[in-house]
Amino acid sequence: MKRQNPSIFNDIVGPTMVGPSSSHTCGPARIGYLSRQLLRGNLTKATIDFPEDGSYTKMYKGQRSDLGFASGLLGFRPEDPRLRKAFELAKESNVDIQFVISDTKPLMPNLSIITMESDQGERIVVHTDSTGGGTVKLLKVDEFDVAIVGDCYELLVFVDSAEQAEISRVEFELLERIQGNEGITASVAGSSALVNVKLRDEPAAELLEFARGIAGVTDVKLIRPVLVVPSNRNAPMPFVSAADLQEVAERDGRELWELAIDYECARSGWTRDEVYDYMKYVVETMESGVQEALKGDIEMNGIIEPTAGKIAKTAKIGKTWLDMGVLDVGVPWGMATMEYSSAMGVVLCAPTGGSAGVFPGAVLGVANKLGLPLDARIKAMLAVSVVGIVMSKDHNYSAELYGCQVEPGAASAMAAAALVAMMGGSVKQSLDAASCAVQNILGTICDPVAGLVQVPCISRNAMSVANAVVSANIVMGGYDPLIPLDESAETMFRVGKQLPSELRCTCRGGLCITPAGMRLAVEQEERDNARYLTLVERS
Repeated sequence: MKRQNPSIFNDIVGPTMVGPSSSHTCGPARIGYLSRQLLRGNLTKATIDFPEDGSYTKMYKGQRSDLGFASGLLGFRPEDPRLRKAFELAKESNVDIQFVISDTKPLMPNLSIITMESDQGERIVVHTDSTGGGTVKLLKVDEFDVAIVGDCYELLVFVDSAEQAEISRVEFELLERIQGNEGITASVAGSSALVNVKLRDEPAAELLEFARGIAGVTDVKLIRPVLVVPSNRNAPMPFVSAADLQEVAERDGRELWELAIDYECARSGWTRDEVYDYMKYVVETMESGVQEALKGDIEMNGIIEPTAGKIAKTAKIGKTWLDMGVLDVGVPWGMATMEYSSAMGVVLCAPTGGSAGVFPGAVLGVANKLGLPLDARIKAMLAVSVVGIVMSKDHNYSAELYGCQVEPGAASAMAAAALVAMMGGSVKQSLDAASCAVQNILGTICDPVAGLVQVPCISRNAMSVANAVVSANIVMGGYDPLIPLDESAETMFRVGKQLPSELRCTCRGGLCITPAGMRLAVEQEERDNARYLTLVERS
């Protein structure tokens, strides 16, 4: 099936989520939300199985994966604040939710296997993967292979034959009644098959009834999407690479923010006003979270206390603070967002939960320090996003796959490009600044101490804010990074693949295995176990 082009609001500044982690909080919530739709009747029991050697094992309590799965299985989306009380709400609904660690082979870092049971006697097993940045994939429904990512309406038609002729007949009858689709696949298991039709628009009830009446069809199910921007596989895109982006900009005399709107209109089918207005929502959500966190009265439930507000005050006083110019606002803003995320506040994956502070700090914090109006801040965030699009190509921003270099590191490159645009630089200078920032962070590992998105994640976001400002300034001053952004970005993902698994968000390397890191992990595990037991007792 044709690869889906990334969307600004699905993949770069989105999704909106309750923190702290895109992969381990938002992803599980989306997985639960999609999986639950497969089960008829009321959910009575769900068991979530994690492979012992996978990423969830050491992090599912500290990064609130348990609440994410439970919340999604109750039908809540990842931005719903009810996620924080999912276990209590499960008790009220008489839903038994359990987590087990098994010796299942982890075919991918964030593999989970969900077994659901209903009050109608139905039992369904779903294999799933949280693929980074809040993106997810359902891999199997019972024994049938699927590839469901939540970007369209998934029509699942079960057939009582594994014969190709019978499968083709069912596909033909379905497609005769469907005006346009986003793809169709078939999977065989034993003596039966599953035909999966992907639809951009919700199918009418008449189509579902028709499907149920096709000879040989034993069941029909529908999964509704969870992503903001729907599937649009066949849409022609105005550019794919950074080189393409620069060529279009120079040919048509367009700025980065304009090209971002061009791209997202093509990808989403939205109007220009809809794209602009949604980015306005993004900016306002980010800035709101910063202001809440700077008050300093949030509970981070981890190994450190909130300090962004204290740092912001120290920077203003200046007596024990080295003047950093725009970073006097940018750094505390970036830290505040990460602290708010750790406190399970509502934040934006940007492009992931582990890098959620870079854009608010490096772009919005700097813009605030410069006194720029809302329109300028929105355009700067559009510039950020389109550079993130051309950097990603065939990859996603996942520390489990590529290390921290693709989370706060890559975010700093996108932010550097936007800062150049804010200063009136050319598109080429913006792309050069992004390339410079990538070169500065190549090889940065992911080692979240105690399995939390706190140490060193918060300070790495602050460092990444500085990297963005430095890269933007030196390029505007005449520095030439020489390596084009396309090649630097490709190198970043290639280097990530070369990192050993211990250095890619498994808590088995880096700072995690220092004596202090291991002590903090034991202490946090005790707190997490106490919290978990309390939740279980309540439910």
